[in-house]
Amino acid sequence: MQLADLYQPEFIILDINMPLMNGLEAAKLIRERHKEAIIYILTAYSQFEYAHQAVQTHVADYLLKPIKPAQLADALRKGIASALSQRISKQRLQRLEQQIAKDRPVVTQQRLFELLKSDSDNPGALKLLQCISKMEDFSPAAILSVSYWHNSERPQSGGMEERLLQESTTHFGENAIVTSFSDELVMIFDHWDYDERCVLQTQLEEWERKYAITICAGLSLVARPSQIGGDYKNAKKKREAGLFWQQQGLLVIDSAVDGPKEIECEVIQKQLREYLLERKPEQAKTVFRQFLSDAKQCVCQPEYVHAAIIKIANNLVGKYAEYIISDIDANLIRKNFITQVNQTASVCDLEQCLCNLIDTLESNVGSLEQNQAEQAVKWAVEYINTNYHKDLTLEQLAEKLFMSTGYFCRIFKKHAGEGYATYLTNIRLKKAKEMLLTGKYTVNEVARMVGFRDASYFSSVFKKHYQQSPSNLAASLREASV
Repeated sequence: MQLADLYQPEFIILDINMPLMNGLEAAKLIRERHKEAIIYILTAYSQFEYAHQAVQTHVADYLLKPIKPAQLADALRKGIASALSQRISKQRLQRLEQQIAKDRPVVTQQRLFELLKSDSDNPGALKLLQCISKMEDFSPAAILSVSYWHNSERPQSGGMEERLLQESTTHFGENAIVTSFSDELVMIFDHWDYDERCVLQTQLEEWERKYAITICAGLSLVARPSQIGGDYKNAKKKREAGLFWQQQGLLVIDSAVDGPKEIECEVIQKQLREYLLERKPEQAKTVFRQFLSDAKQCVCQPEYVHAAIIKIANNLVGKYAEYIISDIDANLIRKNFITQVNQTASVCDLEQCLCNLIDTLESNVGSLEQNQAEQAVKWAVEYINTNYHKDLTLEQLAEKLFMSTGYFCRIFKKHAGEGYATYLTNIRLKKAKEMLLTGKYTVNEVARMVGFRDASYFSSVFKKHYQQSPSNLAASLREASV
């Protein structure tokens, strides 16, 4: 027994008849300390009682003296095979345990996701939440759905979702389940009161300052754990509506979470048609912006707004197809518009979609002779190339040519190949790069010389166009000269 404790052997051969303690008793005690050891009994006793005791002690084999070397070697070979099998099984078990530990967060998140995505009554919801939270007395009181948008065109580097998830776990993990689904952060609070709301609001504001983001969060109180899926759905819908309408802060669920499902369109359709037929596109856009503002006050869900906008657009395009554009062009305009609408993430994007449609339709109403339009654009291009450093506006050039801004914008894009603002910006950036490459001017000086009032905005536009900031371009030029 002392030798077994000292050397931790894999194989032990014991006689039965020994002083102080017989081999079967020793085998039993060794087995208690060294459960994986392979024990053989080698004895001259062939009595059934001894063999029976050996079986109960879980010995590997009961060998009788005298034993031939080949028989002993065969027994040992079997023992070696058994030991190797145990090692392999143990390694497999360890790997399996490691894999289970690695996959546990993913499995837990999947189970939670499946629970929340179903808004039907689930009697086992509370038990599952207690298992996930690792708190026997956990009972959901409120559920929060959080997302954000960046405040600048140059957001911080990736990993924002992971940082928010980690910080949420640190701040709220003791009394909340914290997880994330794609770009959405979800928290299920064990209790909810005024103090908890203040703590959460403070944390949301801290994230906004720290990461230059705007946070939108929808919260729903949980009355019955078995119906938490419906509460999550309401919180998510509130958050999605807030994100679409660019609403900031904590949005608490109320009875108007869905808003109106049917949005009245006849009045806005009539107003838009009248303004466009009168060639007043800006008034049409103003009416449309007011329509969106009214929808925002009603807390309309984005999908209902999308449906209303598509209905309005189809009506407008249909009217133009009757008198001005061909059916083929009308179908192409409809298809492109619906594609753009389905890709919108905010009310600003949706507004731009319909404004672009208004411009497209208005561009088909009336035109100058082809050569007159080309000559007007040619003059405008030459004027821009010469006066790019001045405060040039679309309205100024249109006035010089005795045209409406809408019409001038259309013919400029048609004959110049790009929009007025894009063309002016590209000319300014081209001239700015030439000036920077001379090494004679600072970035601020160049910005003013090419017509930019704000040097930081100039730097942002320059970097987006050339994939390099003006300061880096100037620095690389200095290094090259050295």
